[in-house]
Amino acid sequence: MKKFSKLLSILLALVIFVSPMGGFFSIKAEAASSWVSSWATSMVDSAITLASLNLQDLIPARSTIRIELKVTTGGEKLRLKFSNEYGAAPITISEATVAKTVGSGKADIDEKTATGLTFNKGSRSVSIPAGQTIWSDPVDFKTEALDALSVSLYFENTTYITSAGLSNARTYLGLRSIFREDVSQCYAADIYSAREITIGSGTITYHTTPFLAEIDTLVPAGSTDVAVFIGDSTLVNDTYYYFAEKLVKAGYKNISVVNEAVIGNKLLSDGTGIIGNLYGDALIDRFERDALNISGVKYIFVKIGLNDILHQFSKSMGDSVPHYSAKAIINGYKTLVERAHAKGIKIYFFTKSPWKGYEREFLGQTGDVVWNKEMQDMCDSLDRWIKTNDMADGYIDCSPLANPADEYALCPSFTPDGAHLTPIASVALADLIPVSFVGVDKKIRSSALLHNVDPYKEKKQIIYDLEHPTEKETEPAPEESTTKKPSENTTRPPEATTNREESTTAQNSGSASTTVPSVESTTFPQYIPPENVTVPVISKPQGGNTGAQITPDYNISDTVPETIGNGAPIAFMLVLFTVVIVAGAVVFLTLTRKNEEEFE
Repeated sequence: MKKFSKLLSILLALVIFVSPMGGFFSIKAEAASSWVSSWATSMVDSAITLASLNLQDLIPARSTIRIELKVTTGGEKLRLKFSNEYGAAPITISEATVAKTVGSGKADIDEKTATGLTFNKGSRSVSIPAGQTIWSDPVDFKTEALDALSVSLYFENTTYITSAGLSNARTYLGLRSIFREDVSQCYAADIYSAREITIGSGTITYHTTPFLAEIDTLVPAGSTDVAVFIGDSTLVNDTYYYFAEKLVKAGYKNISVVNEAVIGNKLLSDGTGIIGNLYGDALIDRFERDALNISGVKYIFVKIGLNDILHQFSKSMGDSVPHYSAKAIINGYKTLVERAHAKGIKIYFFTKSPWKGYEREFLGQTGDVVWNKEMQDMCDSLDRWIKTNDMADGYIDCSPLANPADEYALCPSFTPDGAHLTPIASVALADLIPVSFVGVDKKIRSSALLHNVDPYKEKKQIIYDLEHPTEKETEPAPEESTTKKPSENTTRPPEATTNREESTTAQNSGSASTTVPSVESTTFPQYIPPENVTVPVISKPQGGNTGAQITPDYNISDTVPETIGNGAPIAFMLVLFTVVIVAGAVVFLTLTRKNEEEFE
């Protein structure tokens, strides 16, 4: 009997010792993976009702919204962040799914891929308190870079849209139909009577994205870096996506690009006026939330400061917004740099894109802001600092977007209103960003070449169908041409002078009689580079941080399998081993004890 008790004590000690080992190996295995942001949008307070704006400010009871978006990196698992940051009361999402999108702009999904989301370790519904955010549980959902996804949210009760993004996705509202009572709309292939939720004024339309703030993807630890674009409405476009697209199509699938730009945003002060809440919090205040705290961020691209100048000169807001000098705005830039570098993150600035001719249409009226030399001088002061400072890691010069006839105005084909960018201008801007800024050390094809378009057809408003690019190239696609030459247009202090500057030089355009396609055309014209245009791209301060080399051969399909990433097989084997040992020992001891009793 004593022998039996002694052996049992040894077995129990073994179980106690082995059990924590399963947790140890699980932790080690989980450490081999990390979350990186693959899509994001900045939340603003969207709870306004104004007759002249097309704004859907509530979701009726028993309705579904479906948010269509594209991720810029892939992996085996997803987690989604939902926000009620600007709400005054809790909101309840009754059901949520994620699925692959089919088609475009129709709110249709591949029903076979629809996967339910859970919250708080297994609940299908979630209540988000006022002023807070919540992450979904991780979900097994394999994605590739540039995949189109749809996130469907079902609301049993009427829900006011108080927190929403205004870019990077499209959202459709569908009312529950009597014919679908037995079918969850979150899993249905289409949404009954789908209607897009937008907000717009004049020539600009913004796409409302209620509650969904970020999507993260699980990748092998250290394999993927994230670049965050952040700024004002001159960056509320597809520039970030075109930049991501050309990286992916060149084989660089380990760099995710997300956009946190906000319409009307300023660096130093919050939005003001009737629709000021749509302009978001001051970038200097939201910088931590929307840039520094984005999962996996390594690079930040900033385009901000124009509204800090324009709004103080506007008729509708001039008396209500703080009036900051160029020096104060520059001090704000310095603060962003210091905060980014404190976390080991590289930061780059865009210069101001030209804006002469913009009059800021407001509530159906133009002329709220009119270009003048005083405002332009302030813009020039900011740009001089951006080009000559020795704090930031580099800059992107937007001057090539200017009208050849007027350096202070955008090329006519680049803008619908004098300041904001058309899709073709977004292509051009994406191509002004050196891929070396995100660690790519080779020349790759430009976005213009990928879409077979010429962004620099001057003095004409040309509409290109960028959603349906030609599949057949008219000529072999050359690589993005990047050369180095002595800097001619950048003045620096002696200690910050650089000897060489990267530039992109376009070749002779040849014939000037290229036919302009009609709006209905399904193919692009042959790409012919602009004539005698030199595009200065970067003048990098001396002593800037140099990032670690990013290996372009990383294949997103090589992600750590789920059974390895969460440590399941190790823990399972240890538990199974322990159970077998204990069971065998119990049987052995039982038989031994029985024999001893019979012997006695």
